[in-house]
Amino acid sequence: MEQDTLRLHNKIGGFLYYHQPPHAPPLAGELRFRITTAQAPATFLGGSDLMTKCGVPWCIPLPVIAGNETYAPIRRLLVAVDRTVPLEVMNVARQHSRVVPAVIVAGTRCVHAFGQPFDLSFLRHNTAVAFVGKNRIEHTRLHKMTYFQTGSSGPRSQLHFPFSGTVMCCFEPSPLPEHSGKRVAVVRVLRSLEWDSVRRNPSYDGPQVPPELYPREGQLLMTMQYRRPRPWSFDVDKHSSKRGNAAAPLGVLFENATEYGSAYFQ
Repeated sequence: MEQDTLRLHNKIGGFLYYHQPPHAPPLAGELRFRITTAQAPATFLGGSDLMTKCGVPWCIPLPVIAGNETYAPIRRLLVAVDRTVPLEVMNVARQHSRVVPAVIVAGTRCVHAFGQPFDLSFLRHNTAVAFVGKNRIEHTRLHKMTYFQTGSSGPRSQLHFPFSGTVMCCFEPSPLPEHSGKRVAVVRVLRSLEWDSVRRNPSYDGPQVPPELYPREGQLLMTMQYRRPRPWSFDVDKHSSKRGNAAAPLGVLFENATEYGSAYFQ
């Protein structure tokens, strides 16, 4: 698998290993690479994971391993030799394998928990995310995270992208009072990436942008609603008669928090 997001090393050595995140469903497992100073197992604990340019560990998610014949030897090692992954889990991962590769190519990660970092480019029209649950993987494309619209639908409608750059962010259950008792998710900006820092879009010629809309580390991601800046949010259980709810797959995160625990629900 080619991944242009790797932080390249001229000479690296180490070990592939299987990582199962704590407080996560079995389908969230992934293959990682641990860089070590020598080709000796004793150096594993003192090593460090190979990282991507986004600052997260390079990995091959379990569904990709399960559904790609290139990884057949690894599947056998995980299931039959080391017995790290139960056969039934590998079979479920294979059933959902087609959901994941498109997301990986798009540069996003498979998300299984609130607080888990993923990358967000401010010049994308939509953001593809795969949500990994106990027995399923849900895929969706979330819109209007990085732009706002003026004018009603039609020839007068315009999309405005006031910012460019890439940030690492995460989903959180909404702390806003108006969302109390509801399954509503918000997005928190964690940090801007050094190689593509957040900045004003030089080609932007739309309406004046209020300062509250500017993405800030540690703050909720904001968007324009009815000409006012508001935290971006999606109601998991909101129904629409016109089209499906693109936010419904985020329900997986609420389910995982109940099943496996979460720092946001203590």
